[in-house]
Amino acid sequence: MKSAGPGRRPERPTLVILAAGRSTRFGRAKQLEPVGPGGESLLEYAVHDALRAGFGRFVLVVRESQRHEFEARLGPLRTAGVALSFACQRLAHADLVPLPPPGRVRPWGTGFAVLAAAAALPRRGPFAVCNADDFYGRAAYQSLARSLAAPPPGVRAFTVTYPLADTLSAFGGVSRGLCEAKPDGTLLHMTEGLDLRLERDPPRTGSGAESAAARPAVAGRTPAGTPIRVDADSQACMGLWGFFPDILPLLAERFRAFLAASPGANDEFYLSEAVSDLAAAGRARCGLLRAGEGWMGLTFPGDRAGTAASLRQLTAAGAYPADLWTPPVRPAPARRAQAPSVRPPQAPPSGVAIAPGRINLIGEHLDYNGLSVLPMALERNIRLEFEVLRQPAVELTGDADHGPFAFRLDRPIEPAPQGHWSNYVRATARGLLDHGVELKRGIGGKVTGTVPVAEGLSSSSALVVASALALLHANEKHVGVLELAALLARAERFVGLQGGGMDQAASLCGAKGHALRIDFRPLRVTPVPVPEGWRWVVASSLARAEKAGAWREPYNERRAQCTEALKRLGRASWLEVVEADEAEFASIVAGARRSLPPTLWRRFRHVATEGRRVIEAEAALRRDDMAAFGGLMNASHASLRDDFGVSTEPLDEIVGVGLDAGAAGARLTGAGFGGCAIALCRESRAEGVMAALRERFYAPRGGVGDGALFVATASGGATVTC
Repeated sequence: MKSAGPGRRPERPTLVILAAGRSTRFGRAKQLEPVGPGGESLLEYAVHDALRAGFGRFVLVVRESQRHEFEARLGPLRTAGVALSFACQRLAHADLVPLPPPGRVRPWGTGFAVLAAAAALPRRGPFAVCNADDFYGRAAYQSLARSLAAPPPGVRAFTVTYPLADTLSAFGGVSRGLCEAKPDGTLLHMTEGLDLRLERDPPRTGSGAESAAARPAVAGRTPAGTPIRVDADSQACMGLWGFFPDILPLLAERFRAFLAASPGANDEFYLSEAVSDLAAAGRARCGLLRAGEGWMGLTFPGDRAGTAASLRQLTAAGAYPADLWTPPVRPAPARRAQAPSVRPPQAPPSGVAIAPGRINLIGEHLDYNGLSVLPMALERNIRLEFEVLRQPAVELTGDADHGPFAFRLDRPIEPAPQGHWSNYVRATARGLLDHGVELKRGIGGKVTGTVPVAEGLSSSSALVVASALALLHANEKHVGVLELAALLARAERFVGLQGGGMDQAASLCGAKGHALRIDFRPLRVTPVPVPEGWRWVVASSLARAEKAGAWREPYNERRAQCTEALKRLGRASWLEVVEADEAEFASIVAGARRSLPPTLWRRFRHVATEGRRVIEAEAALRRDDMAAFGGLMNASHASLRDDFGVSTEPLDEIVGVGLDAGAAGARLTGAGFGGCAIALCRESRAEGVMAALRERFYAPRGGVGDGALFVATASGGATVTC
């Protein structure tokens, strides 16, 4: 290691604490299990001991779903001045696993967890790795800190070992790294041993006497299932490691080789096996540091009582204070021989981006033709809880149907397979970059939502908007709202759908209690008050309308047909048609019927009449004329069904049931091909319309599920908060 130099403070090593395990055998989150006299977890003892040994920073690797719990429980550490940051272990990684294999739910293993923490580590200086559910003892951290400060020539890694027999559990088999040493004390080979247990009945010779080889031994198996048997006093790696930064690219290389071997759904990339392979290849000498004793841990619920009793004894003997964090614990003075100090960055900020979905009240398939539409934003939304990453990468996960993905922002952004949800986030990033927005920092986090997916309510564009706001926030950039809506509309075509700009503008510009008249070329948004007592019942047809999936080609085909119809008529724009006076409009329509082929004629008639219906509907909305607005909705649905060919039998049935139940008007909303229909009614009639739909439409189909039937209210636009 380099000398600190005169007048420079040496850098303290960082401790990475692996806490993303699923605690399957323990039955609950053992990483935060209270075992100390004051309710402290073993994780807290690790931080306490490492601070006293001279460590300066701590990176906690957790699962996304547990981060808030860890932050709340570990508040006293930050109050005491501990420099604690978090890294989330996900199945996706921008450089290594952009899209996990289908069916993969198990974490990739301890080696991958270290790679997940890499972005949170200082670029220079050593770091250590430990497990959150193990107690190693202060002497182990002190030995590791000394070795990292002055390593033997060529040694780039260390592991602290314990006698195997002292690490076993009386309550079941355990996993350990079984070490074989070279004559110089460095690692020769390490085997990951699983289900290790002490043999109770050693084998005997034929005469009945114990053989020389019949001393107590430990039996288990390798990850491949091969039985193993080793001496009980052999040395075991318990997951306490020391490294220098040059180990990280080597681990990444080994992980790529692991992936190339097509691992099974439950195979893991063990840190122990990776380091062993590197040592065997002569690429990373690993020193073995014998701790002798002091290890305790939690694997099974039965282990807790003994560990808690031992901690009480240590506390009574004065080894630990009754309260670990009062007064604050300060790190030991750093040695002059260590590397120069670099002021550690603060924990990355985090935030929440929320973008609403929308229903289109009237004006379908008009935005890409440059004509006005009349949607409103919904209270249902897409929510992106994110942390700002120091590297230019995006690492997100969703629900059970939307698995994790990752990609880099400093490399060409390529699409995932058609229909994959990550393409909407990739589209966002590429659109911002193409617009000249620098994205030097990325985001990691989780996407949830209350907008039903693939139901024609613009869940995809809400995701585009939410991810754009998160990326802009992470990079401290600002783009005007209309400018952003326009660039995101262009960007979303990355998924292969040649859509318009209604959805992005509605999500960004939503106004509570208002519909939105959205005009194009140039983009303008005008809020229109929704009269008191107007309600739209939203009902799913129970058929997905995936415009970027199965219905992409029919959607794009209709856009092309609209363009062709206008071209054949020699018209410069659809506005020229829609805004003509009554006599000229009738003449244009008659001429189109004579000159256009049947399909193009029907497409023309829908766009021309729908454009005029939007103008009339806005006027009806402003004068509180529900009957007129409802009639225009009915005419819109008939046109979408007969002229544009995008309705379905279930959508037609919902419209019919809604009208029979007293709705003033009903129509499909969104692009069609499935998705939802909406029914306009007075507030007093909404429950009756919903009851009729439950009885006549949903009951014969097995009932109505969550999110399939609700009353829509006009919401505000997208937001991002810290």
